[in-house]
Amino acid sequence: MQITSRHCTILILIILAYLGLGISYALATPPLEASDEYKHYPFVQFVQTEGRLPLLEPENPGLWLQEAAQPPLYYLLMAGVTAGVDSRDLAEVHHKNPQAFIGNPGQVGNKNLIIHDAARERFPWQGSILAVYMIRFVSLLLGVGTIWVVARLGLRMFKPTVALLAAALTAFNPMFLFVYTAVNNDSLAILLGSLGLLLLVGIWQDLPDLRRGWWRYLLLGLVLGLGLLTKLSLGGLLALTGMALAWQAWRKQRWELLFGGGLLVLATAVLISGWWFVRNWQLYGDLTGLTPFVAVQGTRDAALTLAGWVDEFGTFYRSYWGLFGGVNVAAPEVFYVVMNLLALAGFVGLLKWLWVKANREHFARVGGWLLVAWVGVLLMLLIRWNIISPAFQGRLIFPAIGAINVLWAVGLLALGRAGWQTKMAVGLSIVLFVIAALLPWLSIRPVYALPEPLTAVPTDAQLAEPILFTGSDGQMRLVGVEMMPEQSVIASENPVIVTLYWQMDEPVTDDYISSVHLLGRDLASVGQIDRYPAMGLIPTSRWEVGDIYQDVYHVYVDKGAVAPSQLLVAVSLYDDVAERPLPATNPAGVLIDPVFVGEGARLGMKTAVEPQPEIPLNAPFEHGIRLLGLDGIDNAANIPLMLYWQANDTPAADYTVFVQLLDQEGNWLAGADAPPVNNFYPTSLWQVGDSIDDLHILMLPDALPSGNYSIIIGLYDPITGVRLLRTDSRGDFVEIPLIIEDEPG
Repeated sequence: MQITSRHCTILILIILAYLGLGISYALATPPLEASDEYKHYPFVQFVQTEGRLPLLEPENPGLWLQEAAQPPLYYLLMAGVTAGVDSRDLAEVHHKNPQAFIGNPGQVGNKNLIIHDAARERFPWQGSILAVYMIRFVSLLLGVGTIWVVARLGLRMFKPTVALLAAALTAFNPMFLFVYTAVNNDSLAILLGSLGLLLLVGIWQDLPDLRRGWWRYLLLGLVLGLGLLTKLSLGGLLALTGMALAWQAWRKQRWELLFGGGLLVLATAVLISGWWFVRNWQLYGDLTGLTPFVAVQGTRDAALTLAGWVDEFGTFYRSYWGLFGGVNVAAPEVFYVVMNLLALAGFVGLLKWLWVKANREHFARVGGWLLVAWVGVLLMLLIRWNIISPAFQGRLIFPAIGAINVLWAVGLLALGRAGWQTKMAVGLSIVLFVIAALLPWLSIRPVYALPEPLTAVPTDAQLAEPILFTGSDGQMRLVGVEMMPEQSVIASENPVIVTLYWQMDEPVTDDYISSVHLLGRDLASVGQIDRYPAMGLIPTSRWEVGDIYQDVYHVYVDKGAVAPSQLLVAVSLYDDVAERPLPATNPAGVLIDPVFVGEGARLGMKTAVEPQPEIPLNAPFEHGIRLLGLDGIDNAANIPLMLYWQANDTPAADYTVFVQLLDQEGNWLAGADAPPVNNFYPTSLWQVGDSIDDLHILMLPDALPSGNYSIIIGLYDPITGVRLLRTDSRGDFVEIPLIIEDEPG
């Protein structure tokens, strides 16, 4: 298929637009914050400064962690790019945030993987900061090669419109831009994977004779060998090459394609990459180097369930379109909806296009199955790896992005009439460009903006008395707390929102960690966030005396928390160096432990569980309270009574439950009065539909004679002492007969 000068001009414009977008992504993302950059760059820096590859020791993995077991080509190239840079300041630049919310886009703040020094990172760059930006911009140029390869693939298999739309779909994918402006071996792997697929498609179509076209097999082997030296997953393309050549050899009865061309591809790839596998065997006893890689990265604690796969699929598609930072900076949800709908439209359009027999024949003739197979191979490898260790990220199938986007372009264009296809492609490309241009400044950059200290605490948030936290070398105080009124949450679904206001009293040299705890029934911890104050961005050692910072926490309740319940909020400061919490006092020096700052929220149940009490009662009381029944009556010295209440309204006051033992004459003998759930879920928090399990222990008097007794149950206002009436006109309590028998003697 011939391409005109007009098509070339459009492709150049796409590439120029990509370069402009890439620069904005590189500048919007602080150094070492892009995809695993804080691990990949130390690998490059070690090669640059030491002149050799690092050895991965699981007991002491170094700043590069598991990445030292990666194939080395990308790191060797980038070490050469930065050879003239003095990067010995890496240890100072590489100040990790120990509590960063990695892989959690649902949280606010504390998404920075690194504690940044604004002065050090300011232009003109120097040292390791300069090296990171140099590598980012060189990686951006590798993306130009990938876009060109994708266009060539679309042109070879279909037509110029498909080629240009596929190039635009690639260039304006925000995650593609993000990966290509990061220090990450994925950028080279994507280029080599795309180029290898293009060369394989060309061999499939042309079936070059080995005597005159040997160089094409040699070139494919060269690319695949370099691919194996970049990322192990590209070995899947070598396997696909063998399958394709075996199929053509059988179809055409030209076995030299497999035993000549195929062996030449394999021999070239092994010749180029074999030394790396030999080195792995000598160092780790493992050809691939995955053994030490997994030892550092870790494996799953438990097998993935179907629900787990569904949950992780959200990360998969988001990280294909754009999930930035440490897989924790998301785009607006509408972006993912739009991109998923476009993907679905392309899939439907591709099926429509393939419905036509002539199109199916063309698809088979040009090797369309290779595109599908390459995507499938990478997806299977990713699924297999995700079973071992959490890694279900869409960017990991980007070596097949050319195949995906060519098929996607075919499908999208198939939905339009012939005369409108070019206009549709141009319009879609412009829309995607605008979206990609907005995301760095709407979604990425704001996450890393350093908060400014306040001059005062909002009046409504001020504490009557500040709480002082005293460390070994200084003092901080909690001067304000804000919580949204009447918060109601479901475990693991929506957070309790707490805002703290910290002030520096005396300078400290340590970086304290602030903690916000949620306490449920029996003061059991049901949720917690630990991080540096000031949203995780400014450690306390950098605060000035008098600085006040607003600190917002979104604390999610653990899935296993007992509900329903009231949630209490406790706060602490922790000295990570001394490994101890800082003592908290009021201004008079009185110790406060724990530091409760409020009743944070109501923990509800996602689905109300209908209890099945041993003794059903169904007794209705005022204010929509119903006693469904109870468990636990026996003849022991202590009678545990599990009461089951149901709320059909929201009571306005906090009532106390009375559980009393009476003799035959109605005289009081014992009682177990207490607020419901021992005051961990007072009635004023009850919501319509709640089912509340409420345990009371009735202590029987000593030497209680045998006979007939009764237990009465009801509720009363603790302020007035007035009991709640039953709405079925049967008094103000429920009576349960109890027979006490002498133990046989």
